[in-house]
Amino acid sequence: MPKDNLMAPFRLRRKSLRVLLFGILLLSSAVPPVLAQGTVPGIRLATRQFLSPEGSPYLEVQVEFMAEGMQWLMSRDSLVRAAAQWTVVAYDSTGAVAGFSKATARTGELAAAGDFVDIARIPLQPGPHVLELEVADVALPEGTPLRHEAVIEIDAPNPLDISDLFLVQGVAPAQEPATSLTRSGKEVLPLVDQRISADAEFIPFYGELYGTNGEFGLDGAFLVVAGFKEPGGEWVGNTRRFIRKKGRPVLPLLESVPVPDPGLYELTVEVQTPEQTVLMARSLFVEVIGAADQDAAVAAGSLSPFALAFTDRDTLYAALETLLPIADAGERRTIEYTLSGAELRPMQAFLDQFWTVRQPADPEGAWLEYRREVGIADFEYGSCPNREGHETDMGWILLRYGRPNTIVQRHNGTQYYPYEIWHYHKAGQFNNRRFLFYTPQVVGECFELLHSDHPQELRNADWLDILKTRELGHSVSETSINQLGRRDTYSREEPEDLFFNPR
Repeated sequence: MPKDNLMAPFRLRRKSLRVLLFGILLLSSAVPPVLAQGTVPGIRLATRQFLSPEGSPYLEVQVEFMAEGMQWLMSRDSLVRAAAQWTVVAYDSTGAVAGFSKATARTGELAAAGDFVDIARIPLQPGPHVLELEVADVALPEGTPLRHEAVIEIDAPNPLDISDLFLVQGVAPAQEPATSLTRSGKEVLPLVDQRISADAEFIPFYGELYGTNGEFGLDGAFLVVAGFKEPGGEWVGNTRRFIRKKGRPVLPLLESVPVPDPGLYELTVEVQTPEQTVLMARSLFVEVIGAADQDAAVAAGSLSPFALAFTDRDTLYAALETLLPIADAGERRTIEYTLSGAELRPMQAFLDQFWTVRQPADPEGAWLEYRREVGIADFEYGSCPNREGHETDMGWILLRYGRPNTIVQRHNGTQYYPYEIWHYHKAGQFNNRRFLFYTPQVVGECFELLHSDHPQELRNADWLDILKTRELGHSVSETSINQLGRRDTYSREEPEDLFFNPR
């Protein structure tokens, strides 16, 4: 994604990336799961959001370094060790550095090589950010580092809130001094890969509850309900647990739940009143892995034919990426992070669940209708180099909000860059919204979104000045993006008149 379009958090189009936020297994598309020693390091990567004791959000970046991709050094007593230097930089919407972490993860001396985990915590303000990661093997100073980039959205805290959840592979007493794994008086080792074996009887997980004292009073009683749900559906069998808690400003939650049969599930945590009214919930997609024949039987018996019709993983993942414009935040995280490294069946299950939730009576019909809209976007806006039509700004807005009610086109005969203004009577949950696209290349029809008054899209206070500069190479990132800018509605310049008075 170009740095001049950072404020489009809902328009992530990177094919190779998926940290996201929240979700989970990530191997860069350029990095195979198993690497020979001395090549580019291999990792699994996940990002989780938490709140500090003061209530400020921070991003936790969890990295698992794959043993096969590291250079292991042997000591005289036949023990081995490895180390990776890794750097995370977060940029805000203006391109300025919003957060930074640089650390070296060391294994100590081990009897045998193995994967190892490290964590970075970066305070960030709510809003979209670009996250850049670089990993280098300390033992190979001339080696090729792994570089990775993602767009993430930091959520604004709620008075009553639940952090992101993660699975746990080990717990030990806290060390002195504290390490990157220390939290709530314990050393908690995250399971970065969110796939678990069906042979496990229970799986521990960690999360944090915020503001329960404000909702229930300090030491006020309430319920936490945790367990596995079918994607978008009901609780699974006997996996649900009822846990009594007392109100606290910050309440760590380190619990375990029974593991269900093989399949794709949502690990779900709910905050309920003593009368069992749900006030808040958080979930995490988890895949339970069993024998291959069991896995195939579950898929064949539970998924719709239109989802099972996909038999090629890459083709299905490309289809899932077309859902990004209409997916909610949790679904985007799942597509971009969890499913980027998943096998065919979890992708089929996600596609089935995605449309069953939206159109229970006819999920296949809803999917086919959307596919037709994707085809229209590809046909109408497919002139941009290296992008399908549905990946362009115009294609994204078309799929997300439907056909505009009016379109103003000024492609020729104007002192401004060629531009279009789309007006919607209703765009999502907001009424009377406008989108202004322009093409700074002047020639061609690859239009970019320059400004919108929709709260969830790009807002640029300097849009009129940019539109009339006609200076090639002018960068949107150099302007006052996403700020409440001046509105000189009396200037009578044509683009401004058409924007504020669509017709």
